[in-house]
Amino acid sequence: MRMLIIILGVVMLYSCNTDKKDSVEPKTFLQSKEIQLANPKIEVDHVIIDSSSLITASLGVDNANIFYTIDGGEPTQKSKKYKETIVVSEPGKYTFKAFHEDFKPSETETVTFYKKGMDVAHFSIISSLNEQYPGQGENTLVNHKKGSLNFRDGQWIGVTEPFIAEIDFKQKIVLESLDISFLINTNAWIFPIQNITIKISRDRDSFESLPVDFSNTPLTQDITRLDNVHIPVLKELRKMRVEIANTTSIPEWHQGKGNPAWLFMDEWIFNTKKN
Repeated sequence: MRMLIIILGVVMLYSCNTDKKDSVEPKTFLQSKEIQLANPKIEVDHVIIDSSSLITASLGVDNANIFYTIDGGEPTQKSKKYKETIVVSEPGKYTFKAFHEDFKPSETETVTFYKKGMDVAHFSIISSLNEQYPGQGENTLVNHKKGSLNFRDGQWIGVTEPFIAEIDFKQKIVLESLDISFLINTNAWIFPIQNITIKISRDRDSFESLPVDFSNTPLTQDITRLDNVHIPVLKELRKMRVEIANTTSIPEWHQGKGNPAWLFMDEWIFNTKKN
């Protein structure tokens, strides 16, 4: 009797194991259409144009195509198709996006090109530079070189207090506009410009305020990007004084909330009709 019970137990155990082996567990398969393409890799000679610059775009995925726009618009498959190196001779915003019939389109990659500004006779920083990120000193902002996303590359001036500079053109000029480039890297506590104040002088001695229409959309999440503010001037002047305020209080959503943020700037471009 005892032997019979043991045999029945073995049979039942085997039967259970067999049922488990034969049972089909539901499996989830990721459809290729749910997989997003990587962003195209964009390489440029330089983004400040003296005569011309070159753009190359690549992805390394068979049968993928890259499309682009030159006005900052979102590329579609009806946009210009990238086929070969692009020669850029005028300022503009080039935006690239990759497409493939079996995958979701990539995110966009954007490169902004600027016309080389006029050479500045004398650029003087009035405020104190931070010892950690002095860049190349006073020449940093007018050396016709753009910084990268790496804020330690030596092309950035980083401050946590208002930045004040005075520019002397040594003669009267008609300044069309001023471009001020800055970095955003919220993970490193680097936030956008908070405010800009400009004063101009025609005779080197008396200054008058120049209205600046500037506002920033408050950030609500972490982001890293190169940015720029374009300021119309359209004034005859000889000297100008520019004060840039950093973000004085990091927003509540950030781990550094309430603290002053870093402000990183690289190139200031002074635009006239001649350049």
